[in-house]
Amino acid sequence: MKRILACLVLLLSLFSTAKAQLNVYYVDVGQGDASYIELPNGHNVLIDGGPSAEPIYKFLKSKGVTTIDHVVLTHPHSDHYRGLKKVFAAFNVKNYYDSRAENVEAAGDNNLRELAAAEPGCATHYPEAGDNLNWDSRVTVKVLNTCSEPVQLKYNDDVNNCSIVLRFYYNGTGMLFTGDAESAIENAMMRIFKSGLQSYALKVGHHGSRYSSTDKFLERVQPKVAIISVGVDNVYGHPHKEALDRLTAAGAKIFFTLNQTQTIFLPAPKKGVEPQVIGPLPYDPEHPVQPELEALIYTPAVMAPDMVNSPALEQLKQTAGN
Repeated sequence: MKRILACLVLLLSLFSTAKAQLNVYYVDVGQGDASYIELPNGHNVLIDGGPSAEPIYKFLKSKGVTTIDHVVLTHPHSDHYRGLKKVFAAFNVKNYYDSRAENVEAAGDNNLRELAAAEPGCATHYPEAGDNLNWDSRVTVKVLNTCSEPVQLKYNDDVNNCSIVLRFYYNGTGMLFTGDAESAIENAMMRIFKSGLQSYALKVGHHGSRYSSTDKFLERVQPKVAIISVGVDNVYGHPHKEALDRLTAAGAKIFFTLNQTQTIFLPAPKKGVEPQVIGPLPYDPEHPVQPELEALIYTPAVMAPDMVNSPALEQLKQTAGN
């Protein structure tokens, strides 16, 4: 009897440990963004949904998902919100997180917000920079940037810089999700949050654009792993070689979502167990594993200047003053 009880205790312990793992999936959605996270408490999070319905729908169905506890739209650009329309149509969504940035050049973002408002039992939230989101008692989820005040935006840079930026912290490990935030916001977050940016894994800003991932920002984040969500032969030339060079110089192993969903497992707290990255070999500037990267055209690095009138910057300054 004692032996049976001991076996049951061991099985329960193993089950509890497995359940306490945090899993992050950087989903292959083409030229866009979507990250799916399974929290230790069994709840789940979807950050953005990619540029079309089918990729994110197929991924979630393959995971057996029927309900999503937390859906986040980082900012109102179509390569981030279009897939979320299918998510609201096909799955039960409990909570929706949004900025108050209005992209006046698009109507689809408003359609998505109407779907969220019409979703039965779904609450809409507008987090503020500095907020901690209570999604799991064992995981710290901090908001590092957003536009929480209503603002009408026309230019792409302004919309990008209203991105909701989130940092997850679990088992001594940080995971940073930057949306399409550009260098101006990176600089502001460094001034405000300082060492609170350090993270094992960085979801690289703006699909590896040269206007994100500055040397100083990477020095502060200290990423061991950098994941770039990007589509094959995209018209923007993402990822830009300047960004790849800076990430490589920072010591990060670079992974892409080119025809491959990338996965990171964060195990339950246990001494000596490191996070695992599951996927193909990372990018090697000396021996590229993906031939299309060899054709990248190098142009002089030009970082986007701090935009004095950027609504996102003004709101971050208010956060720093509180």
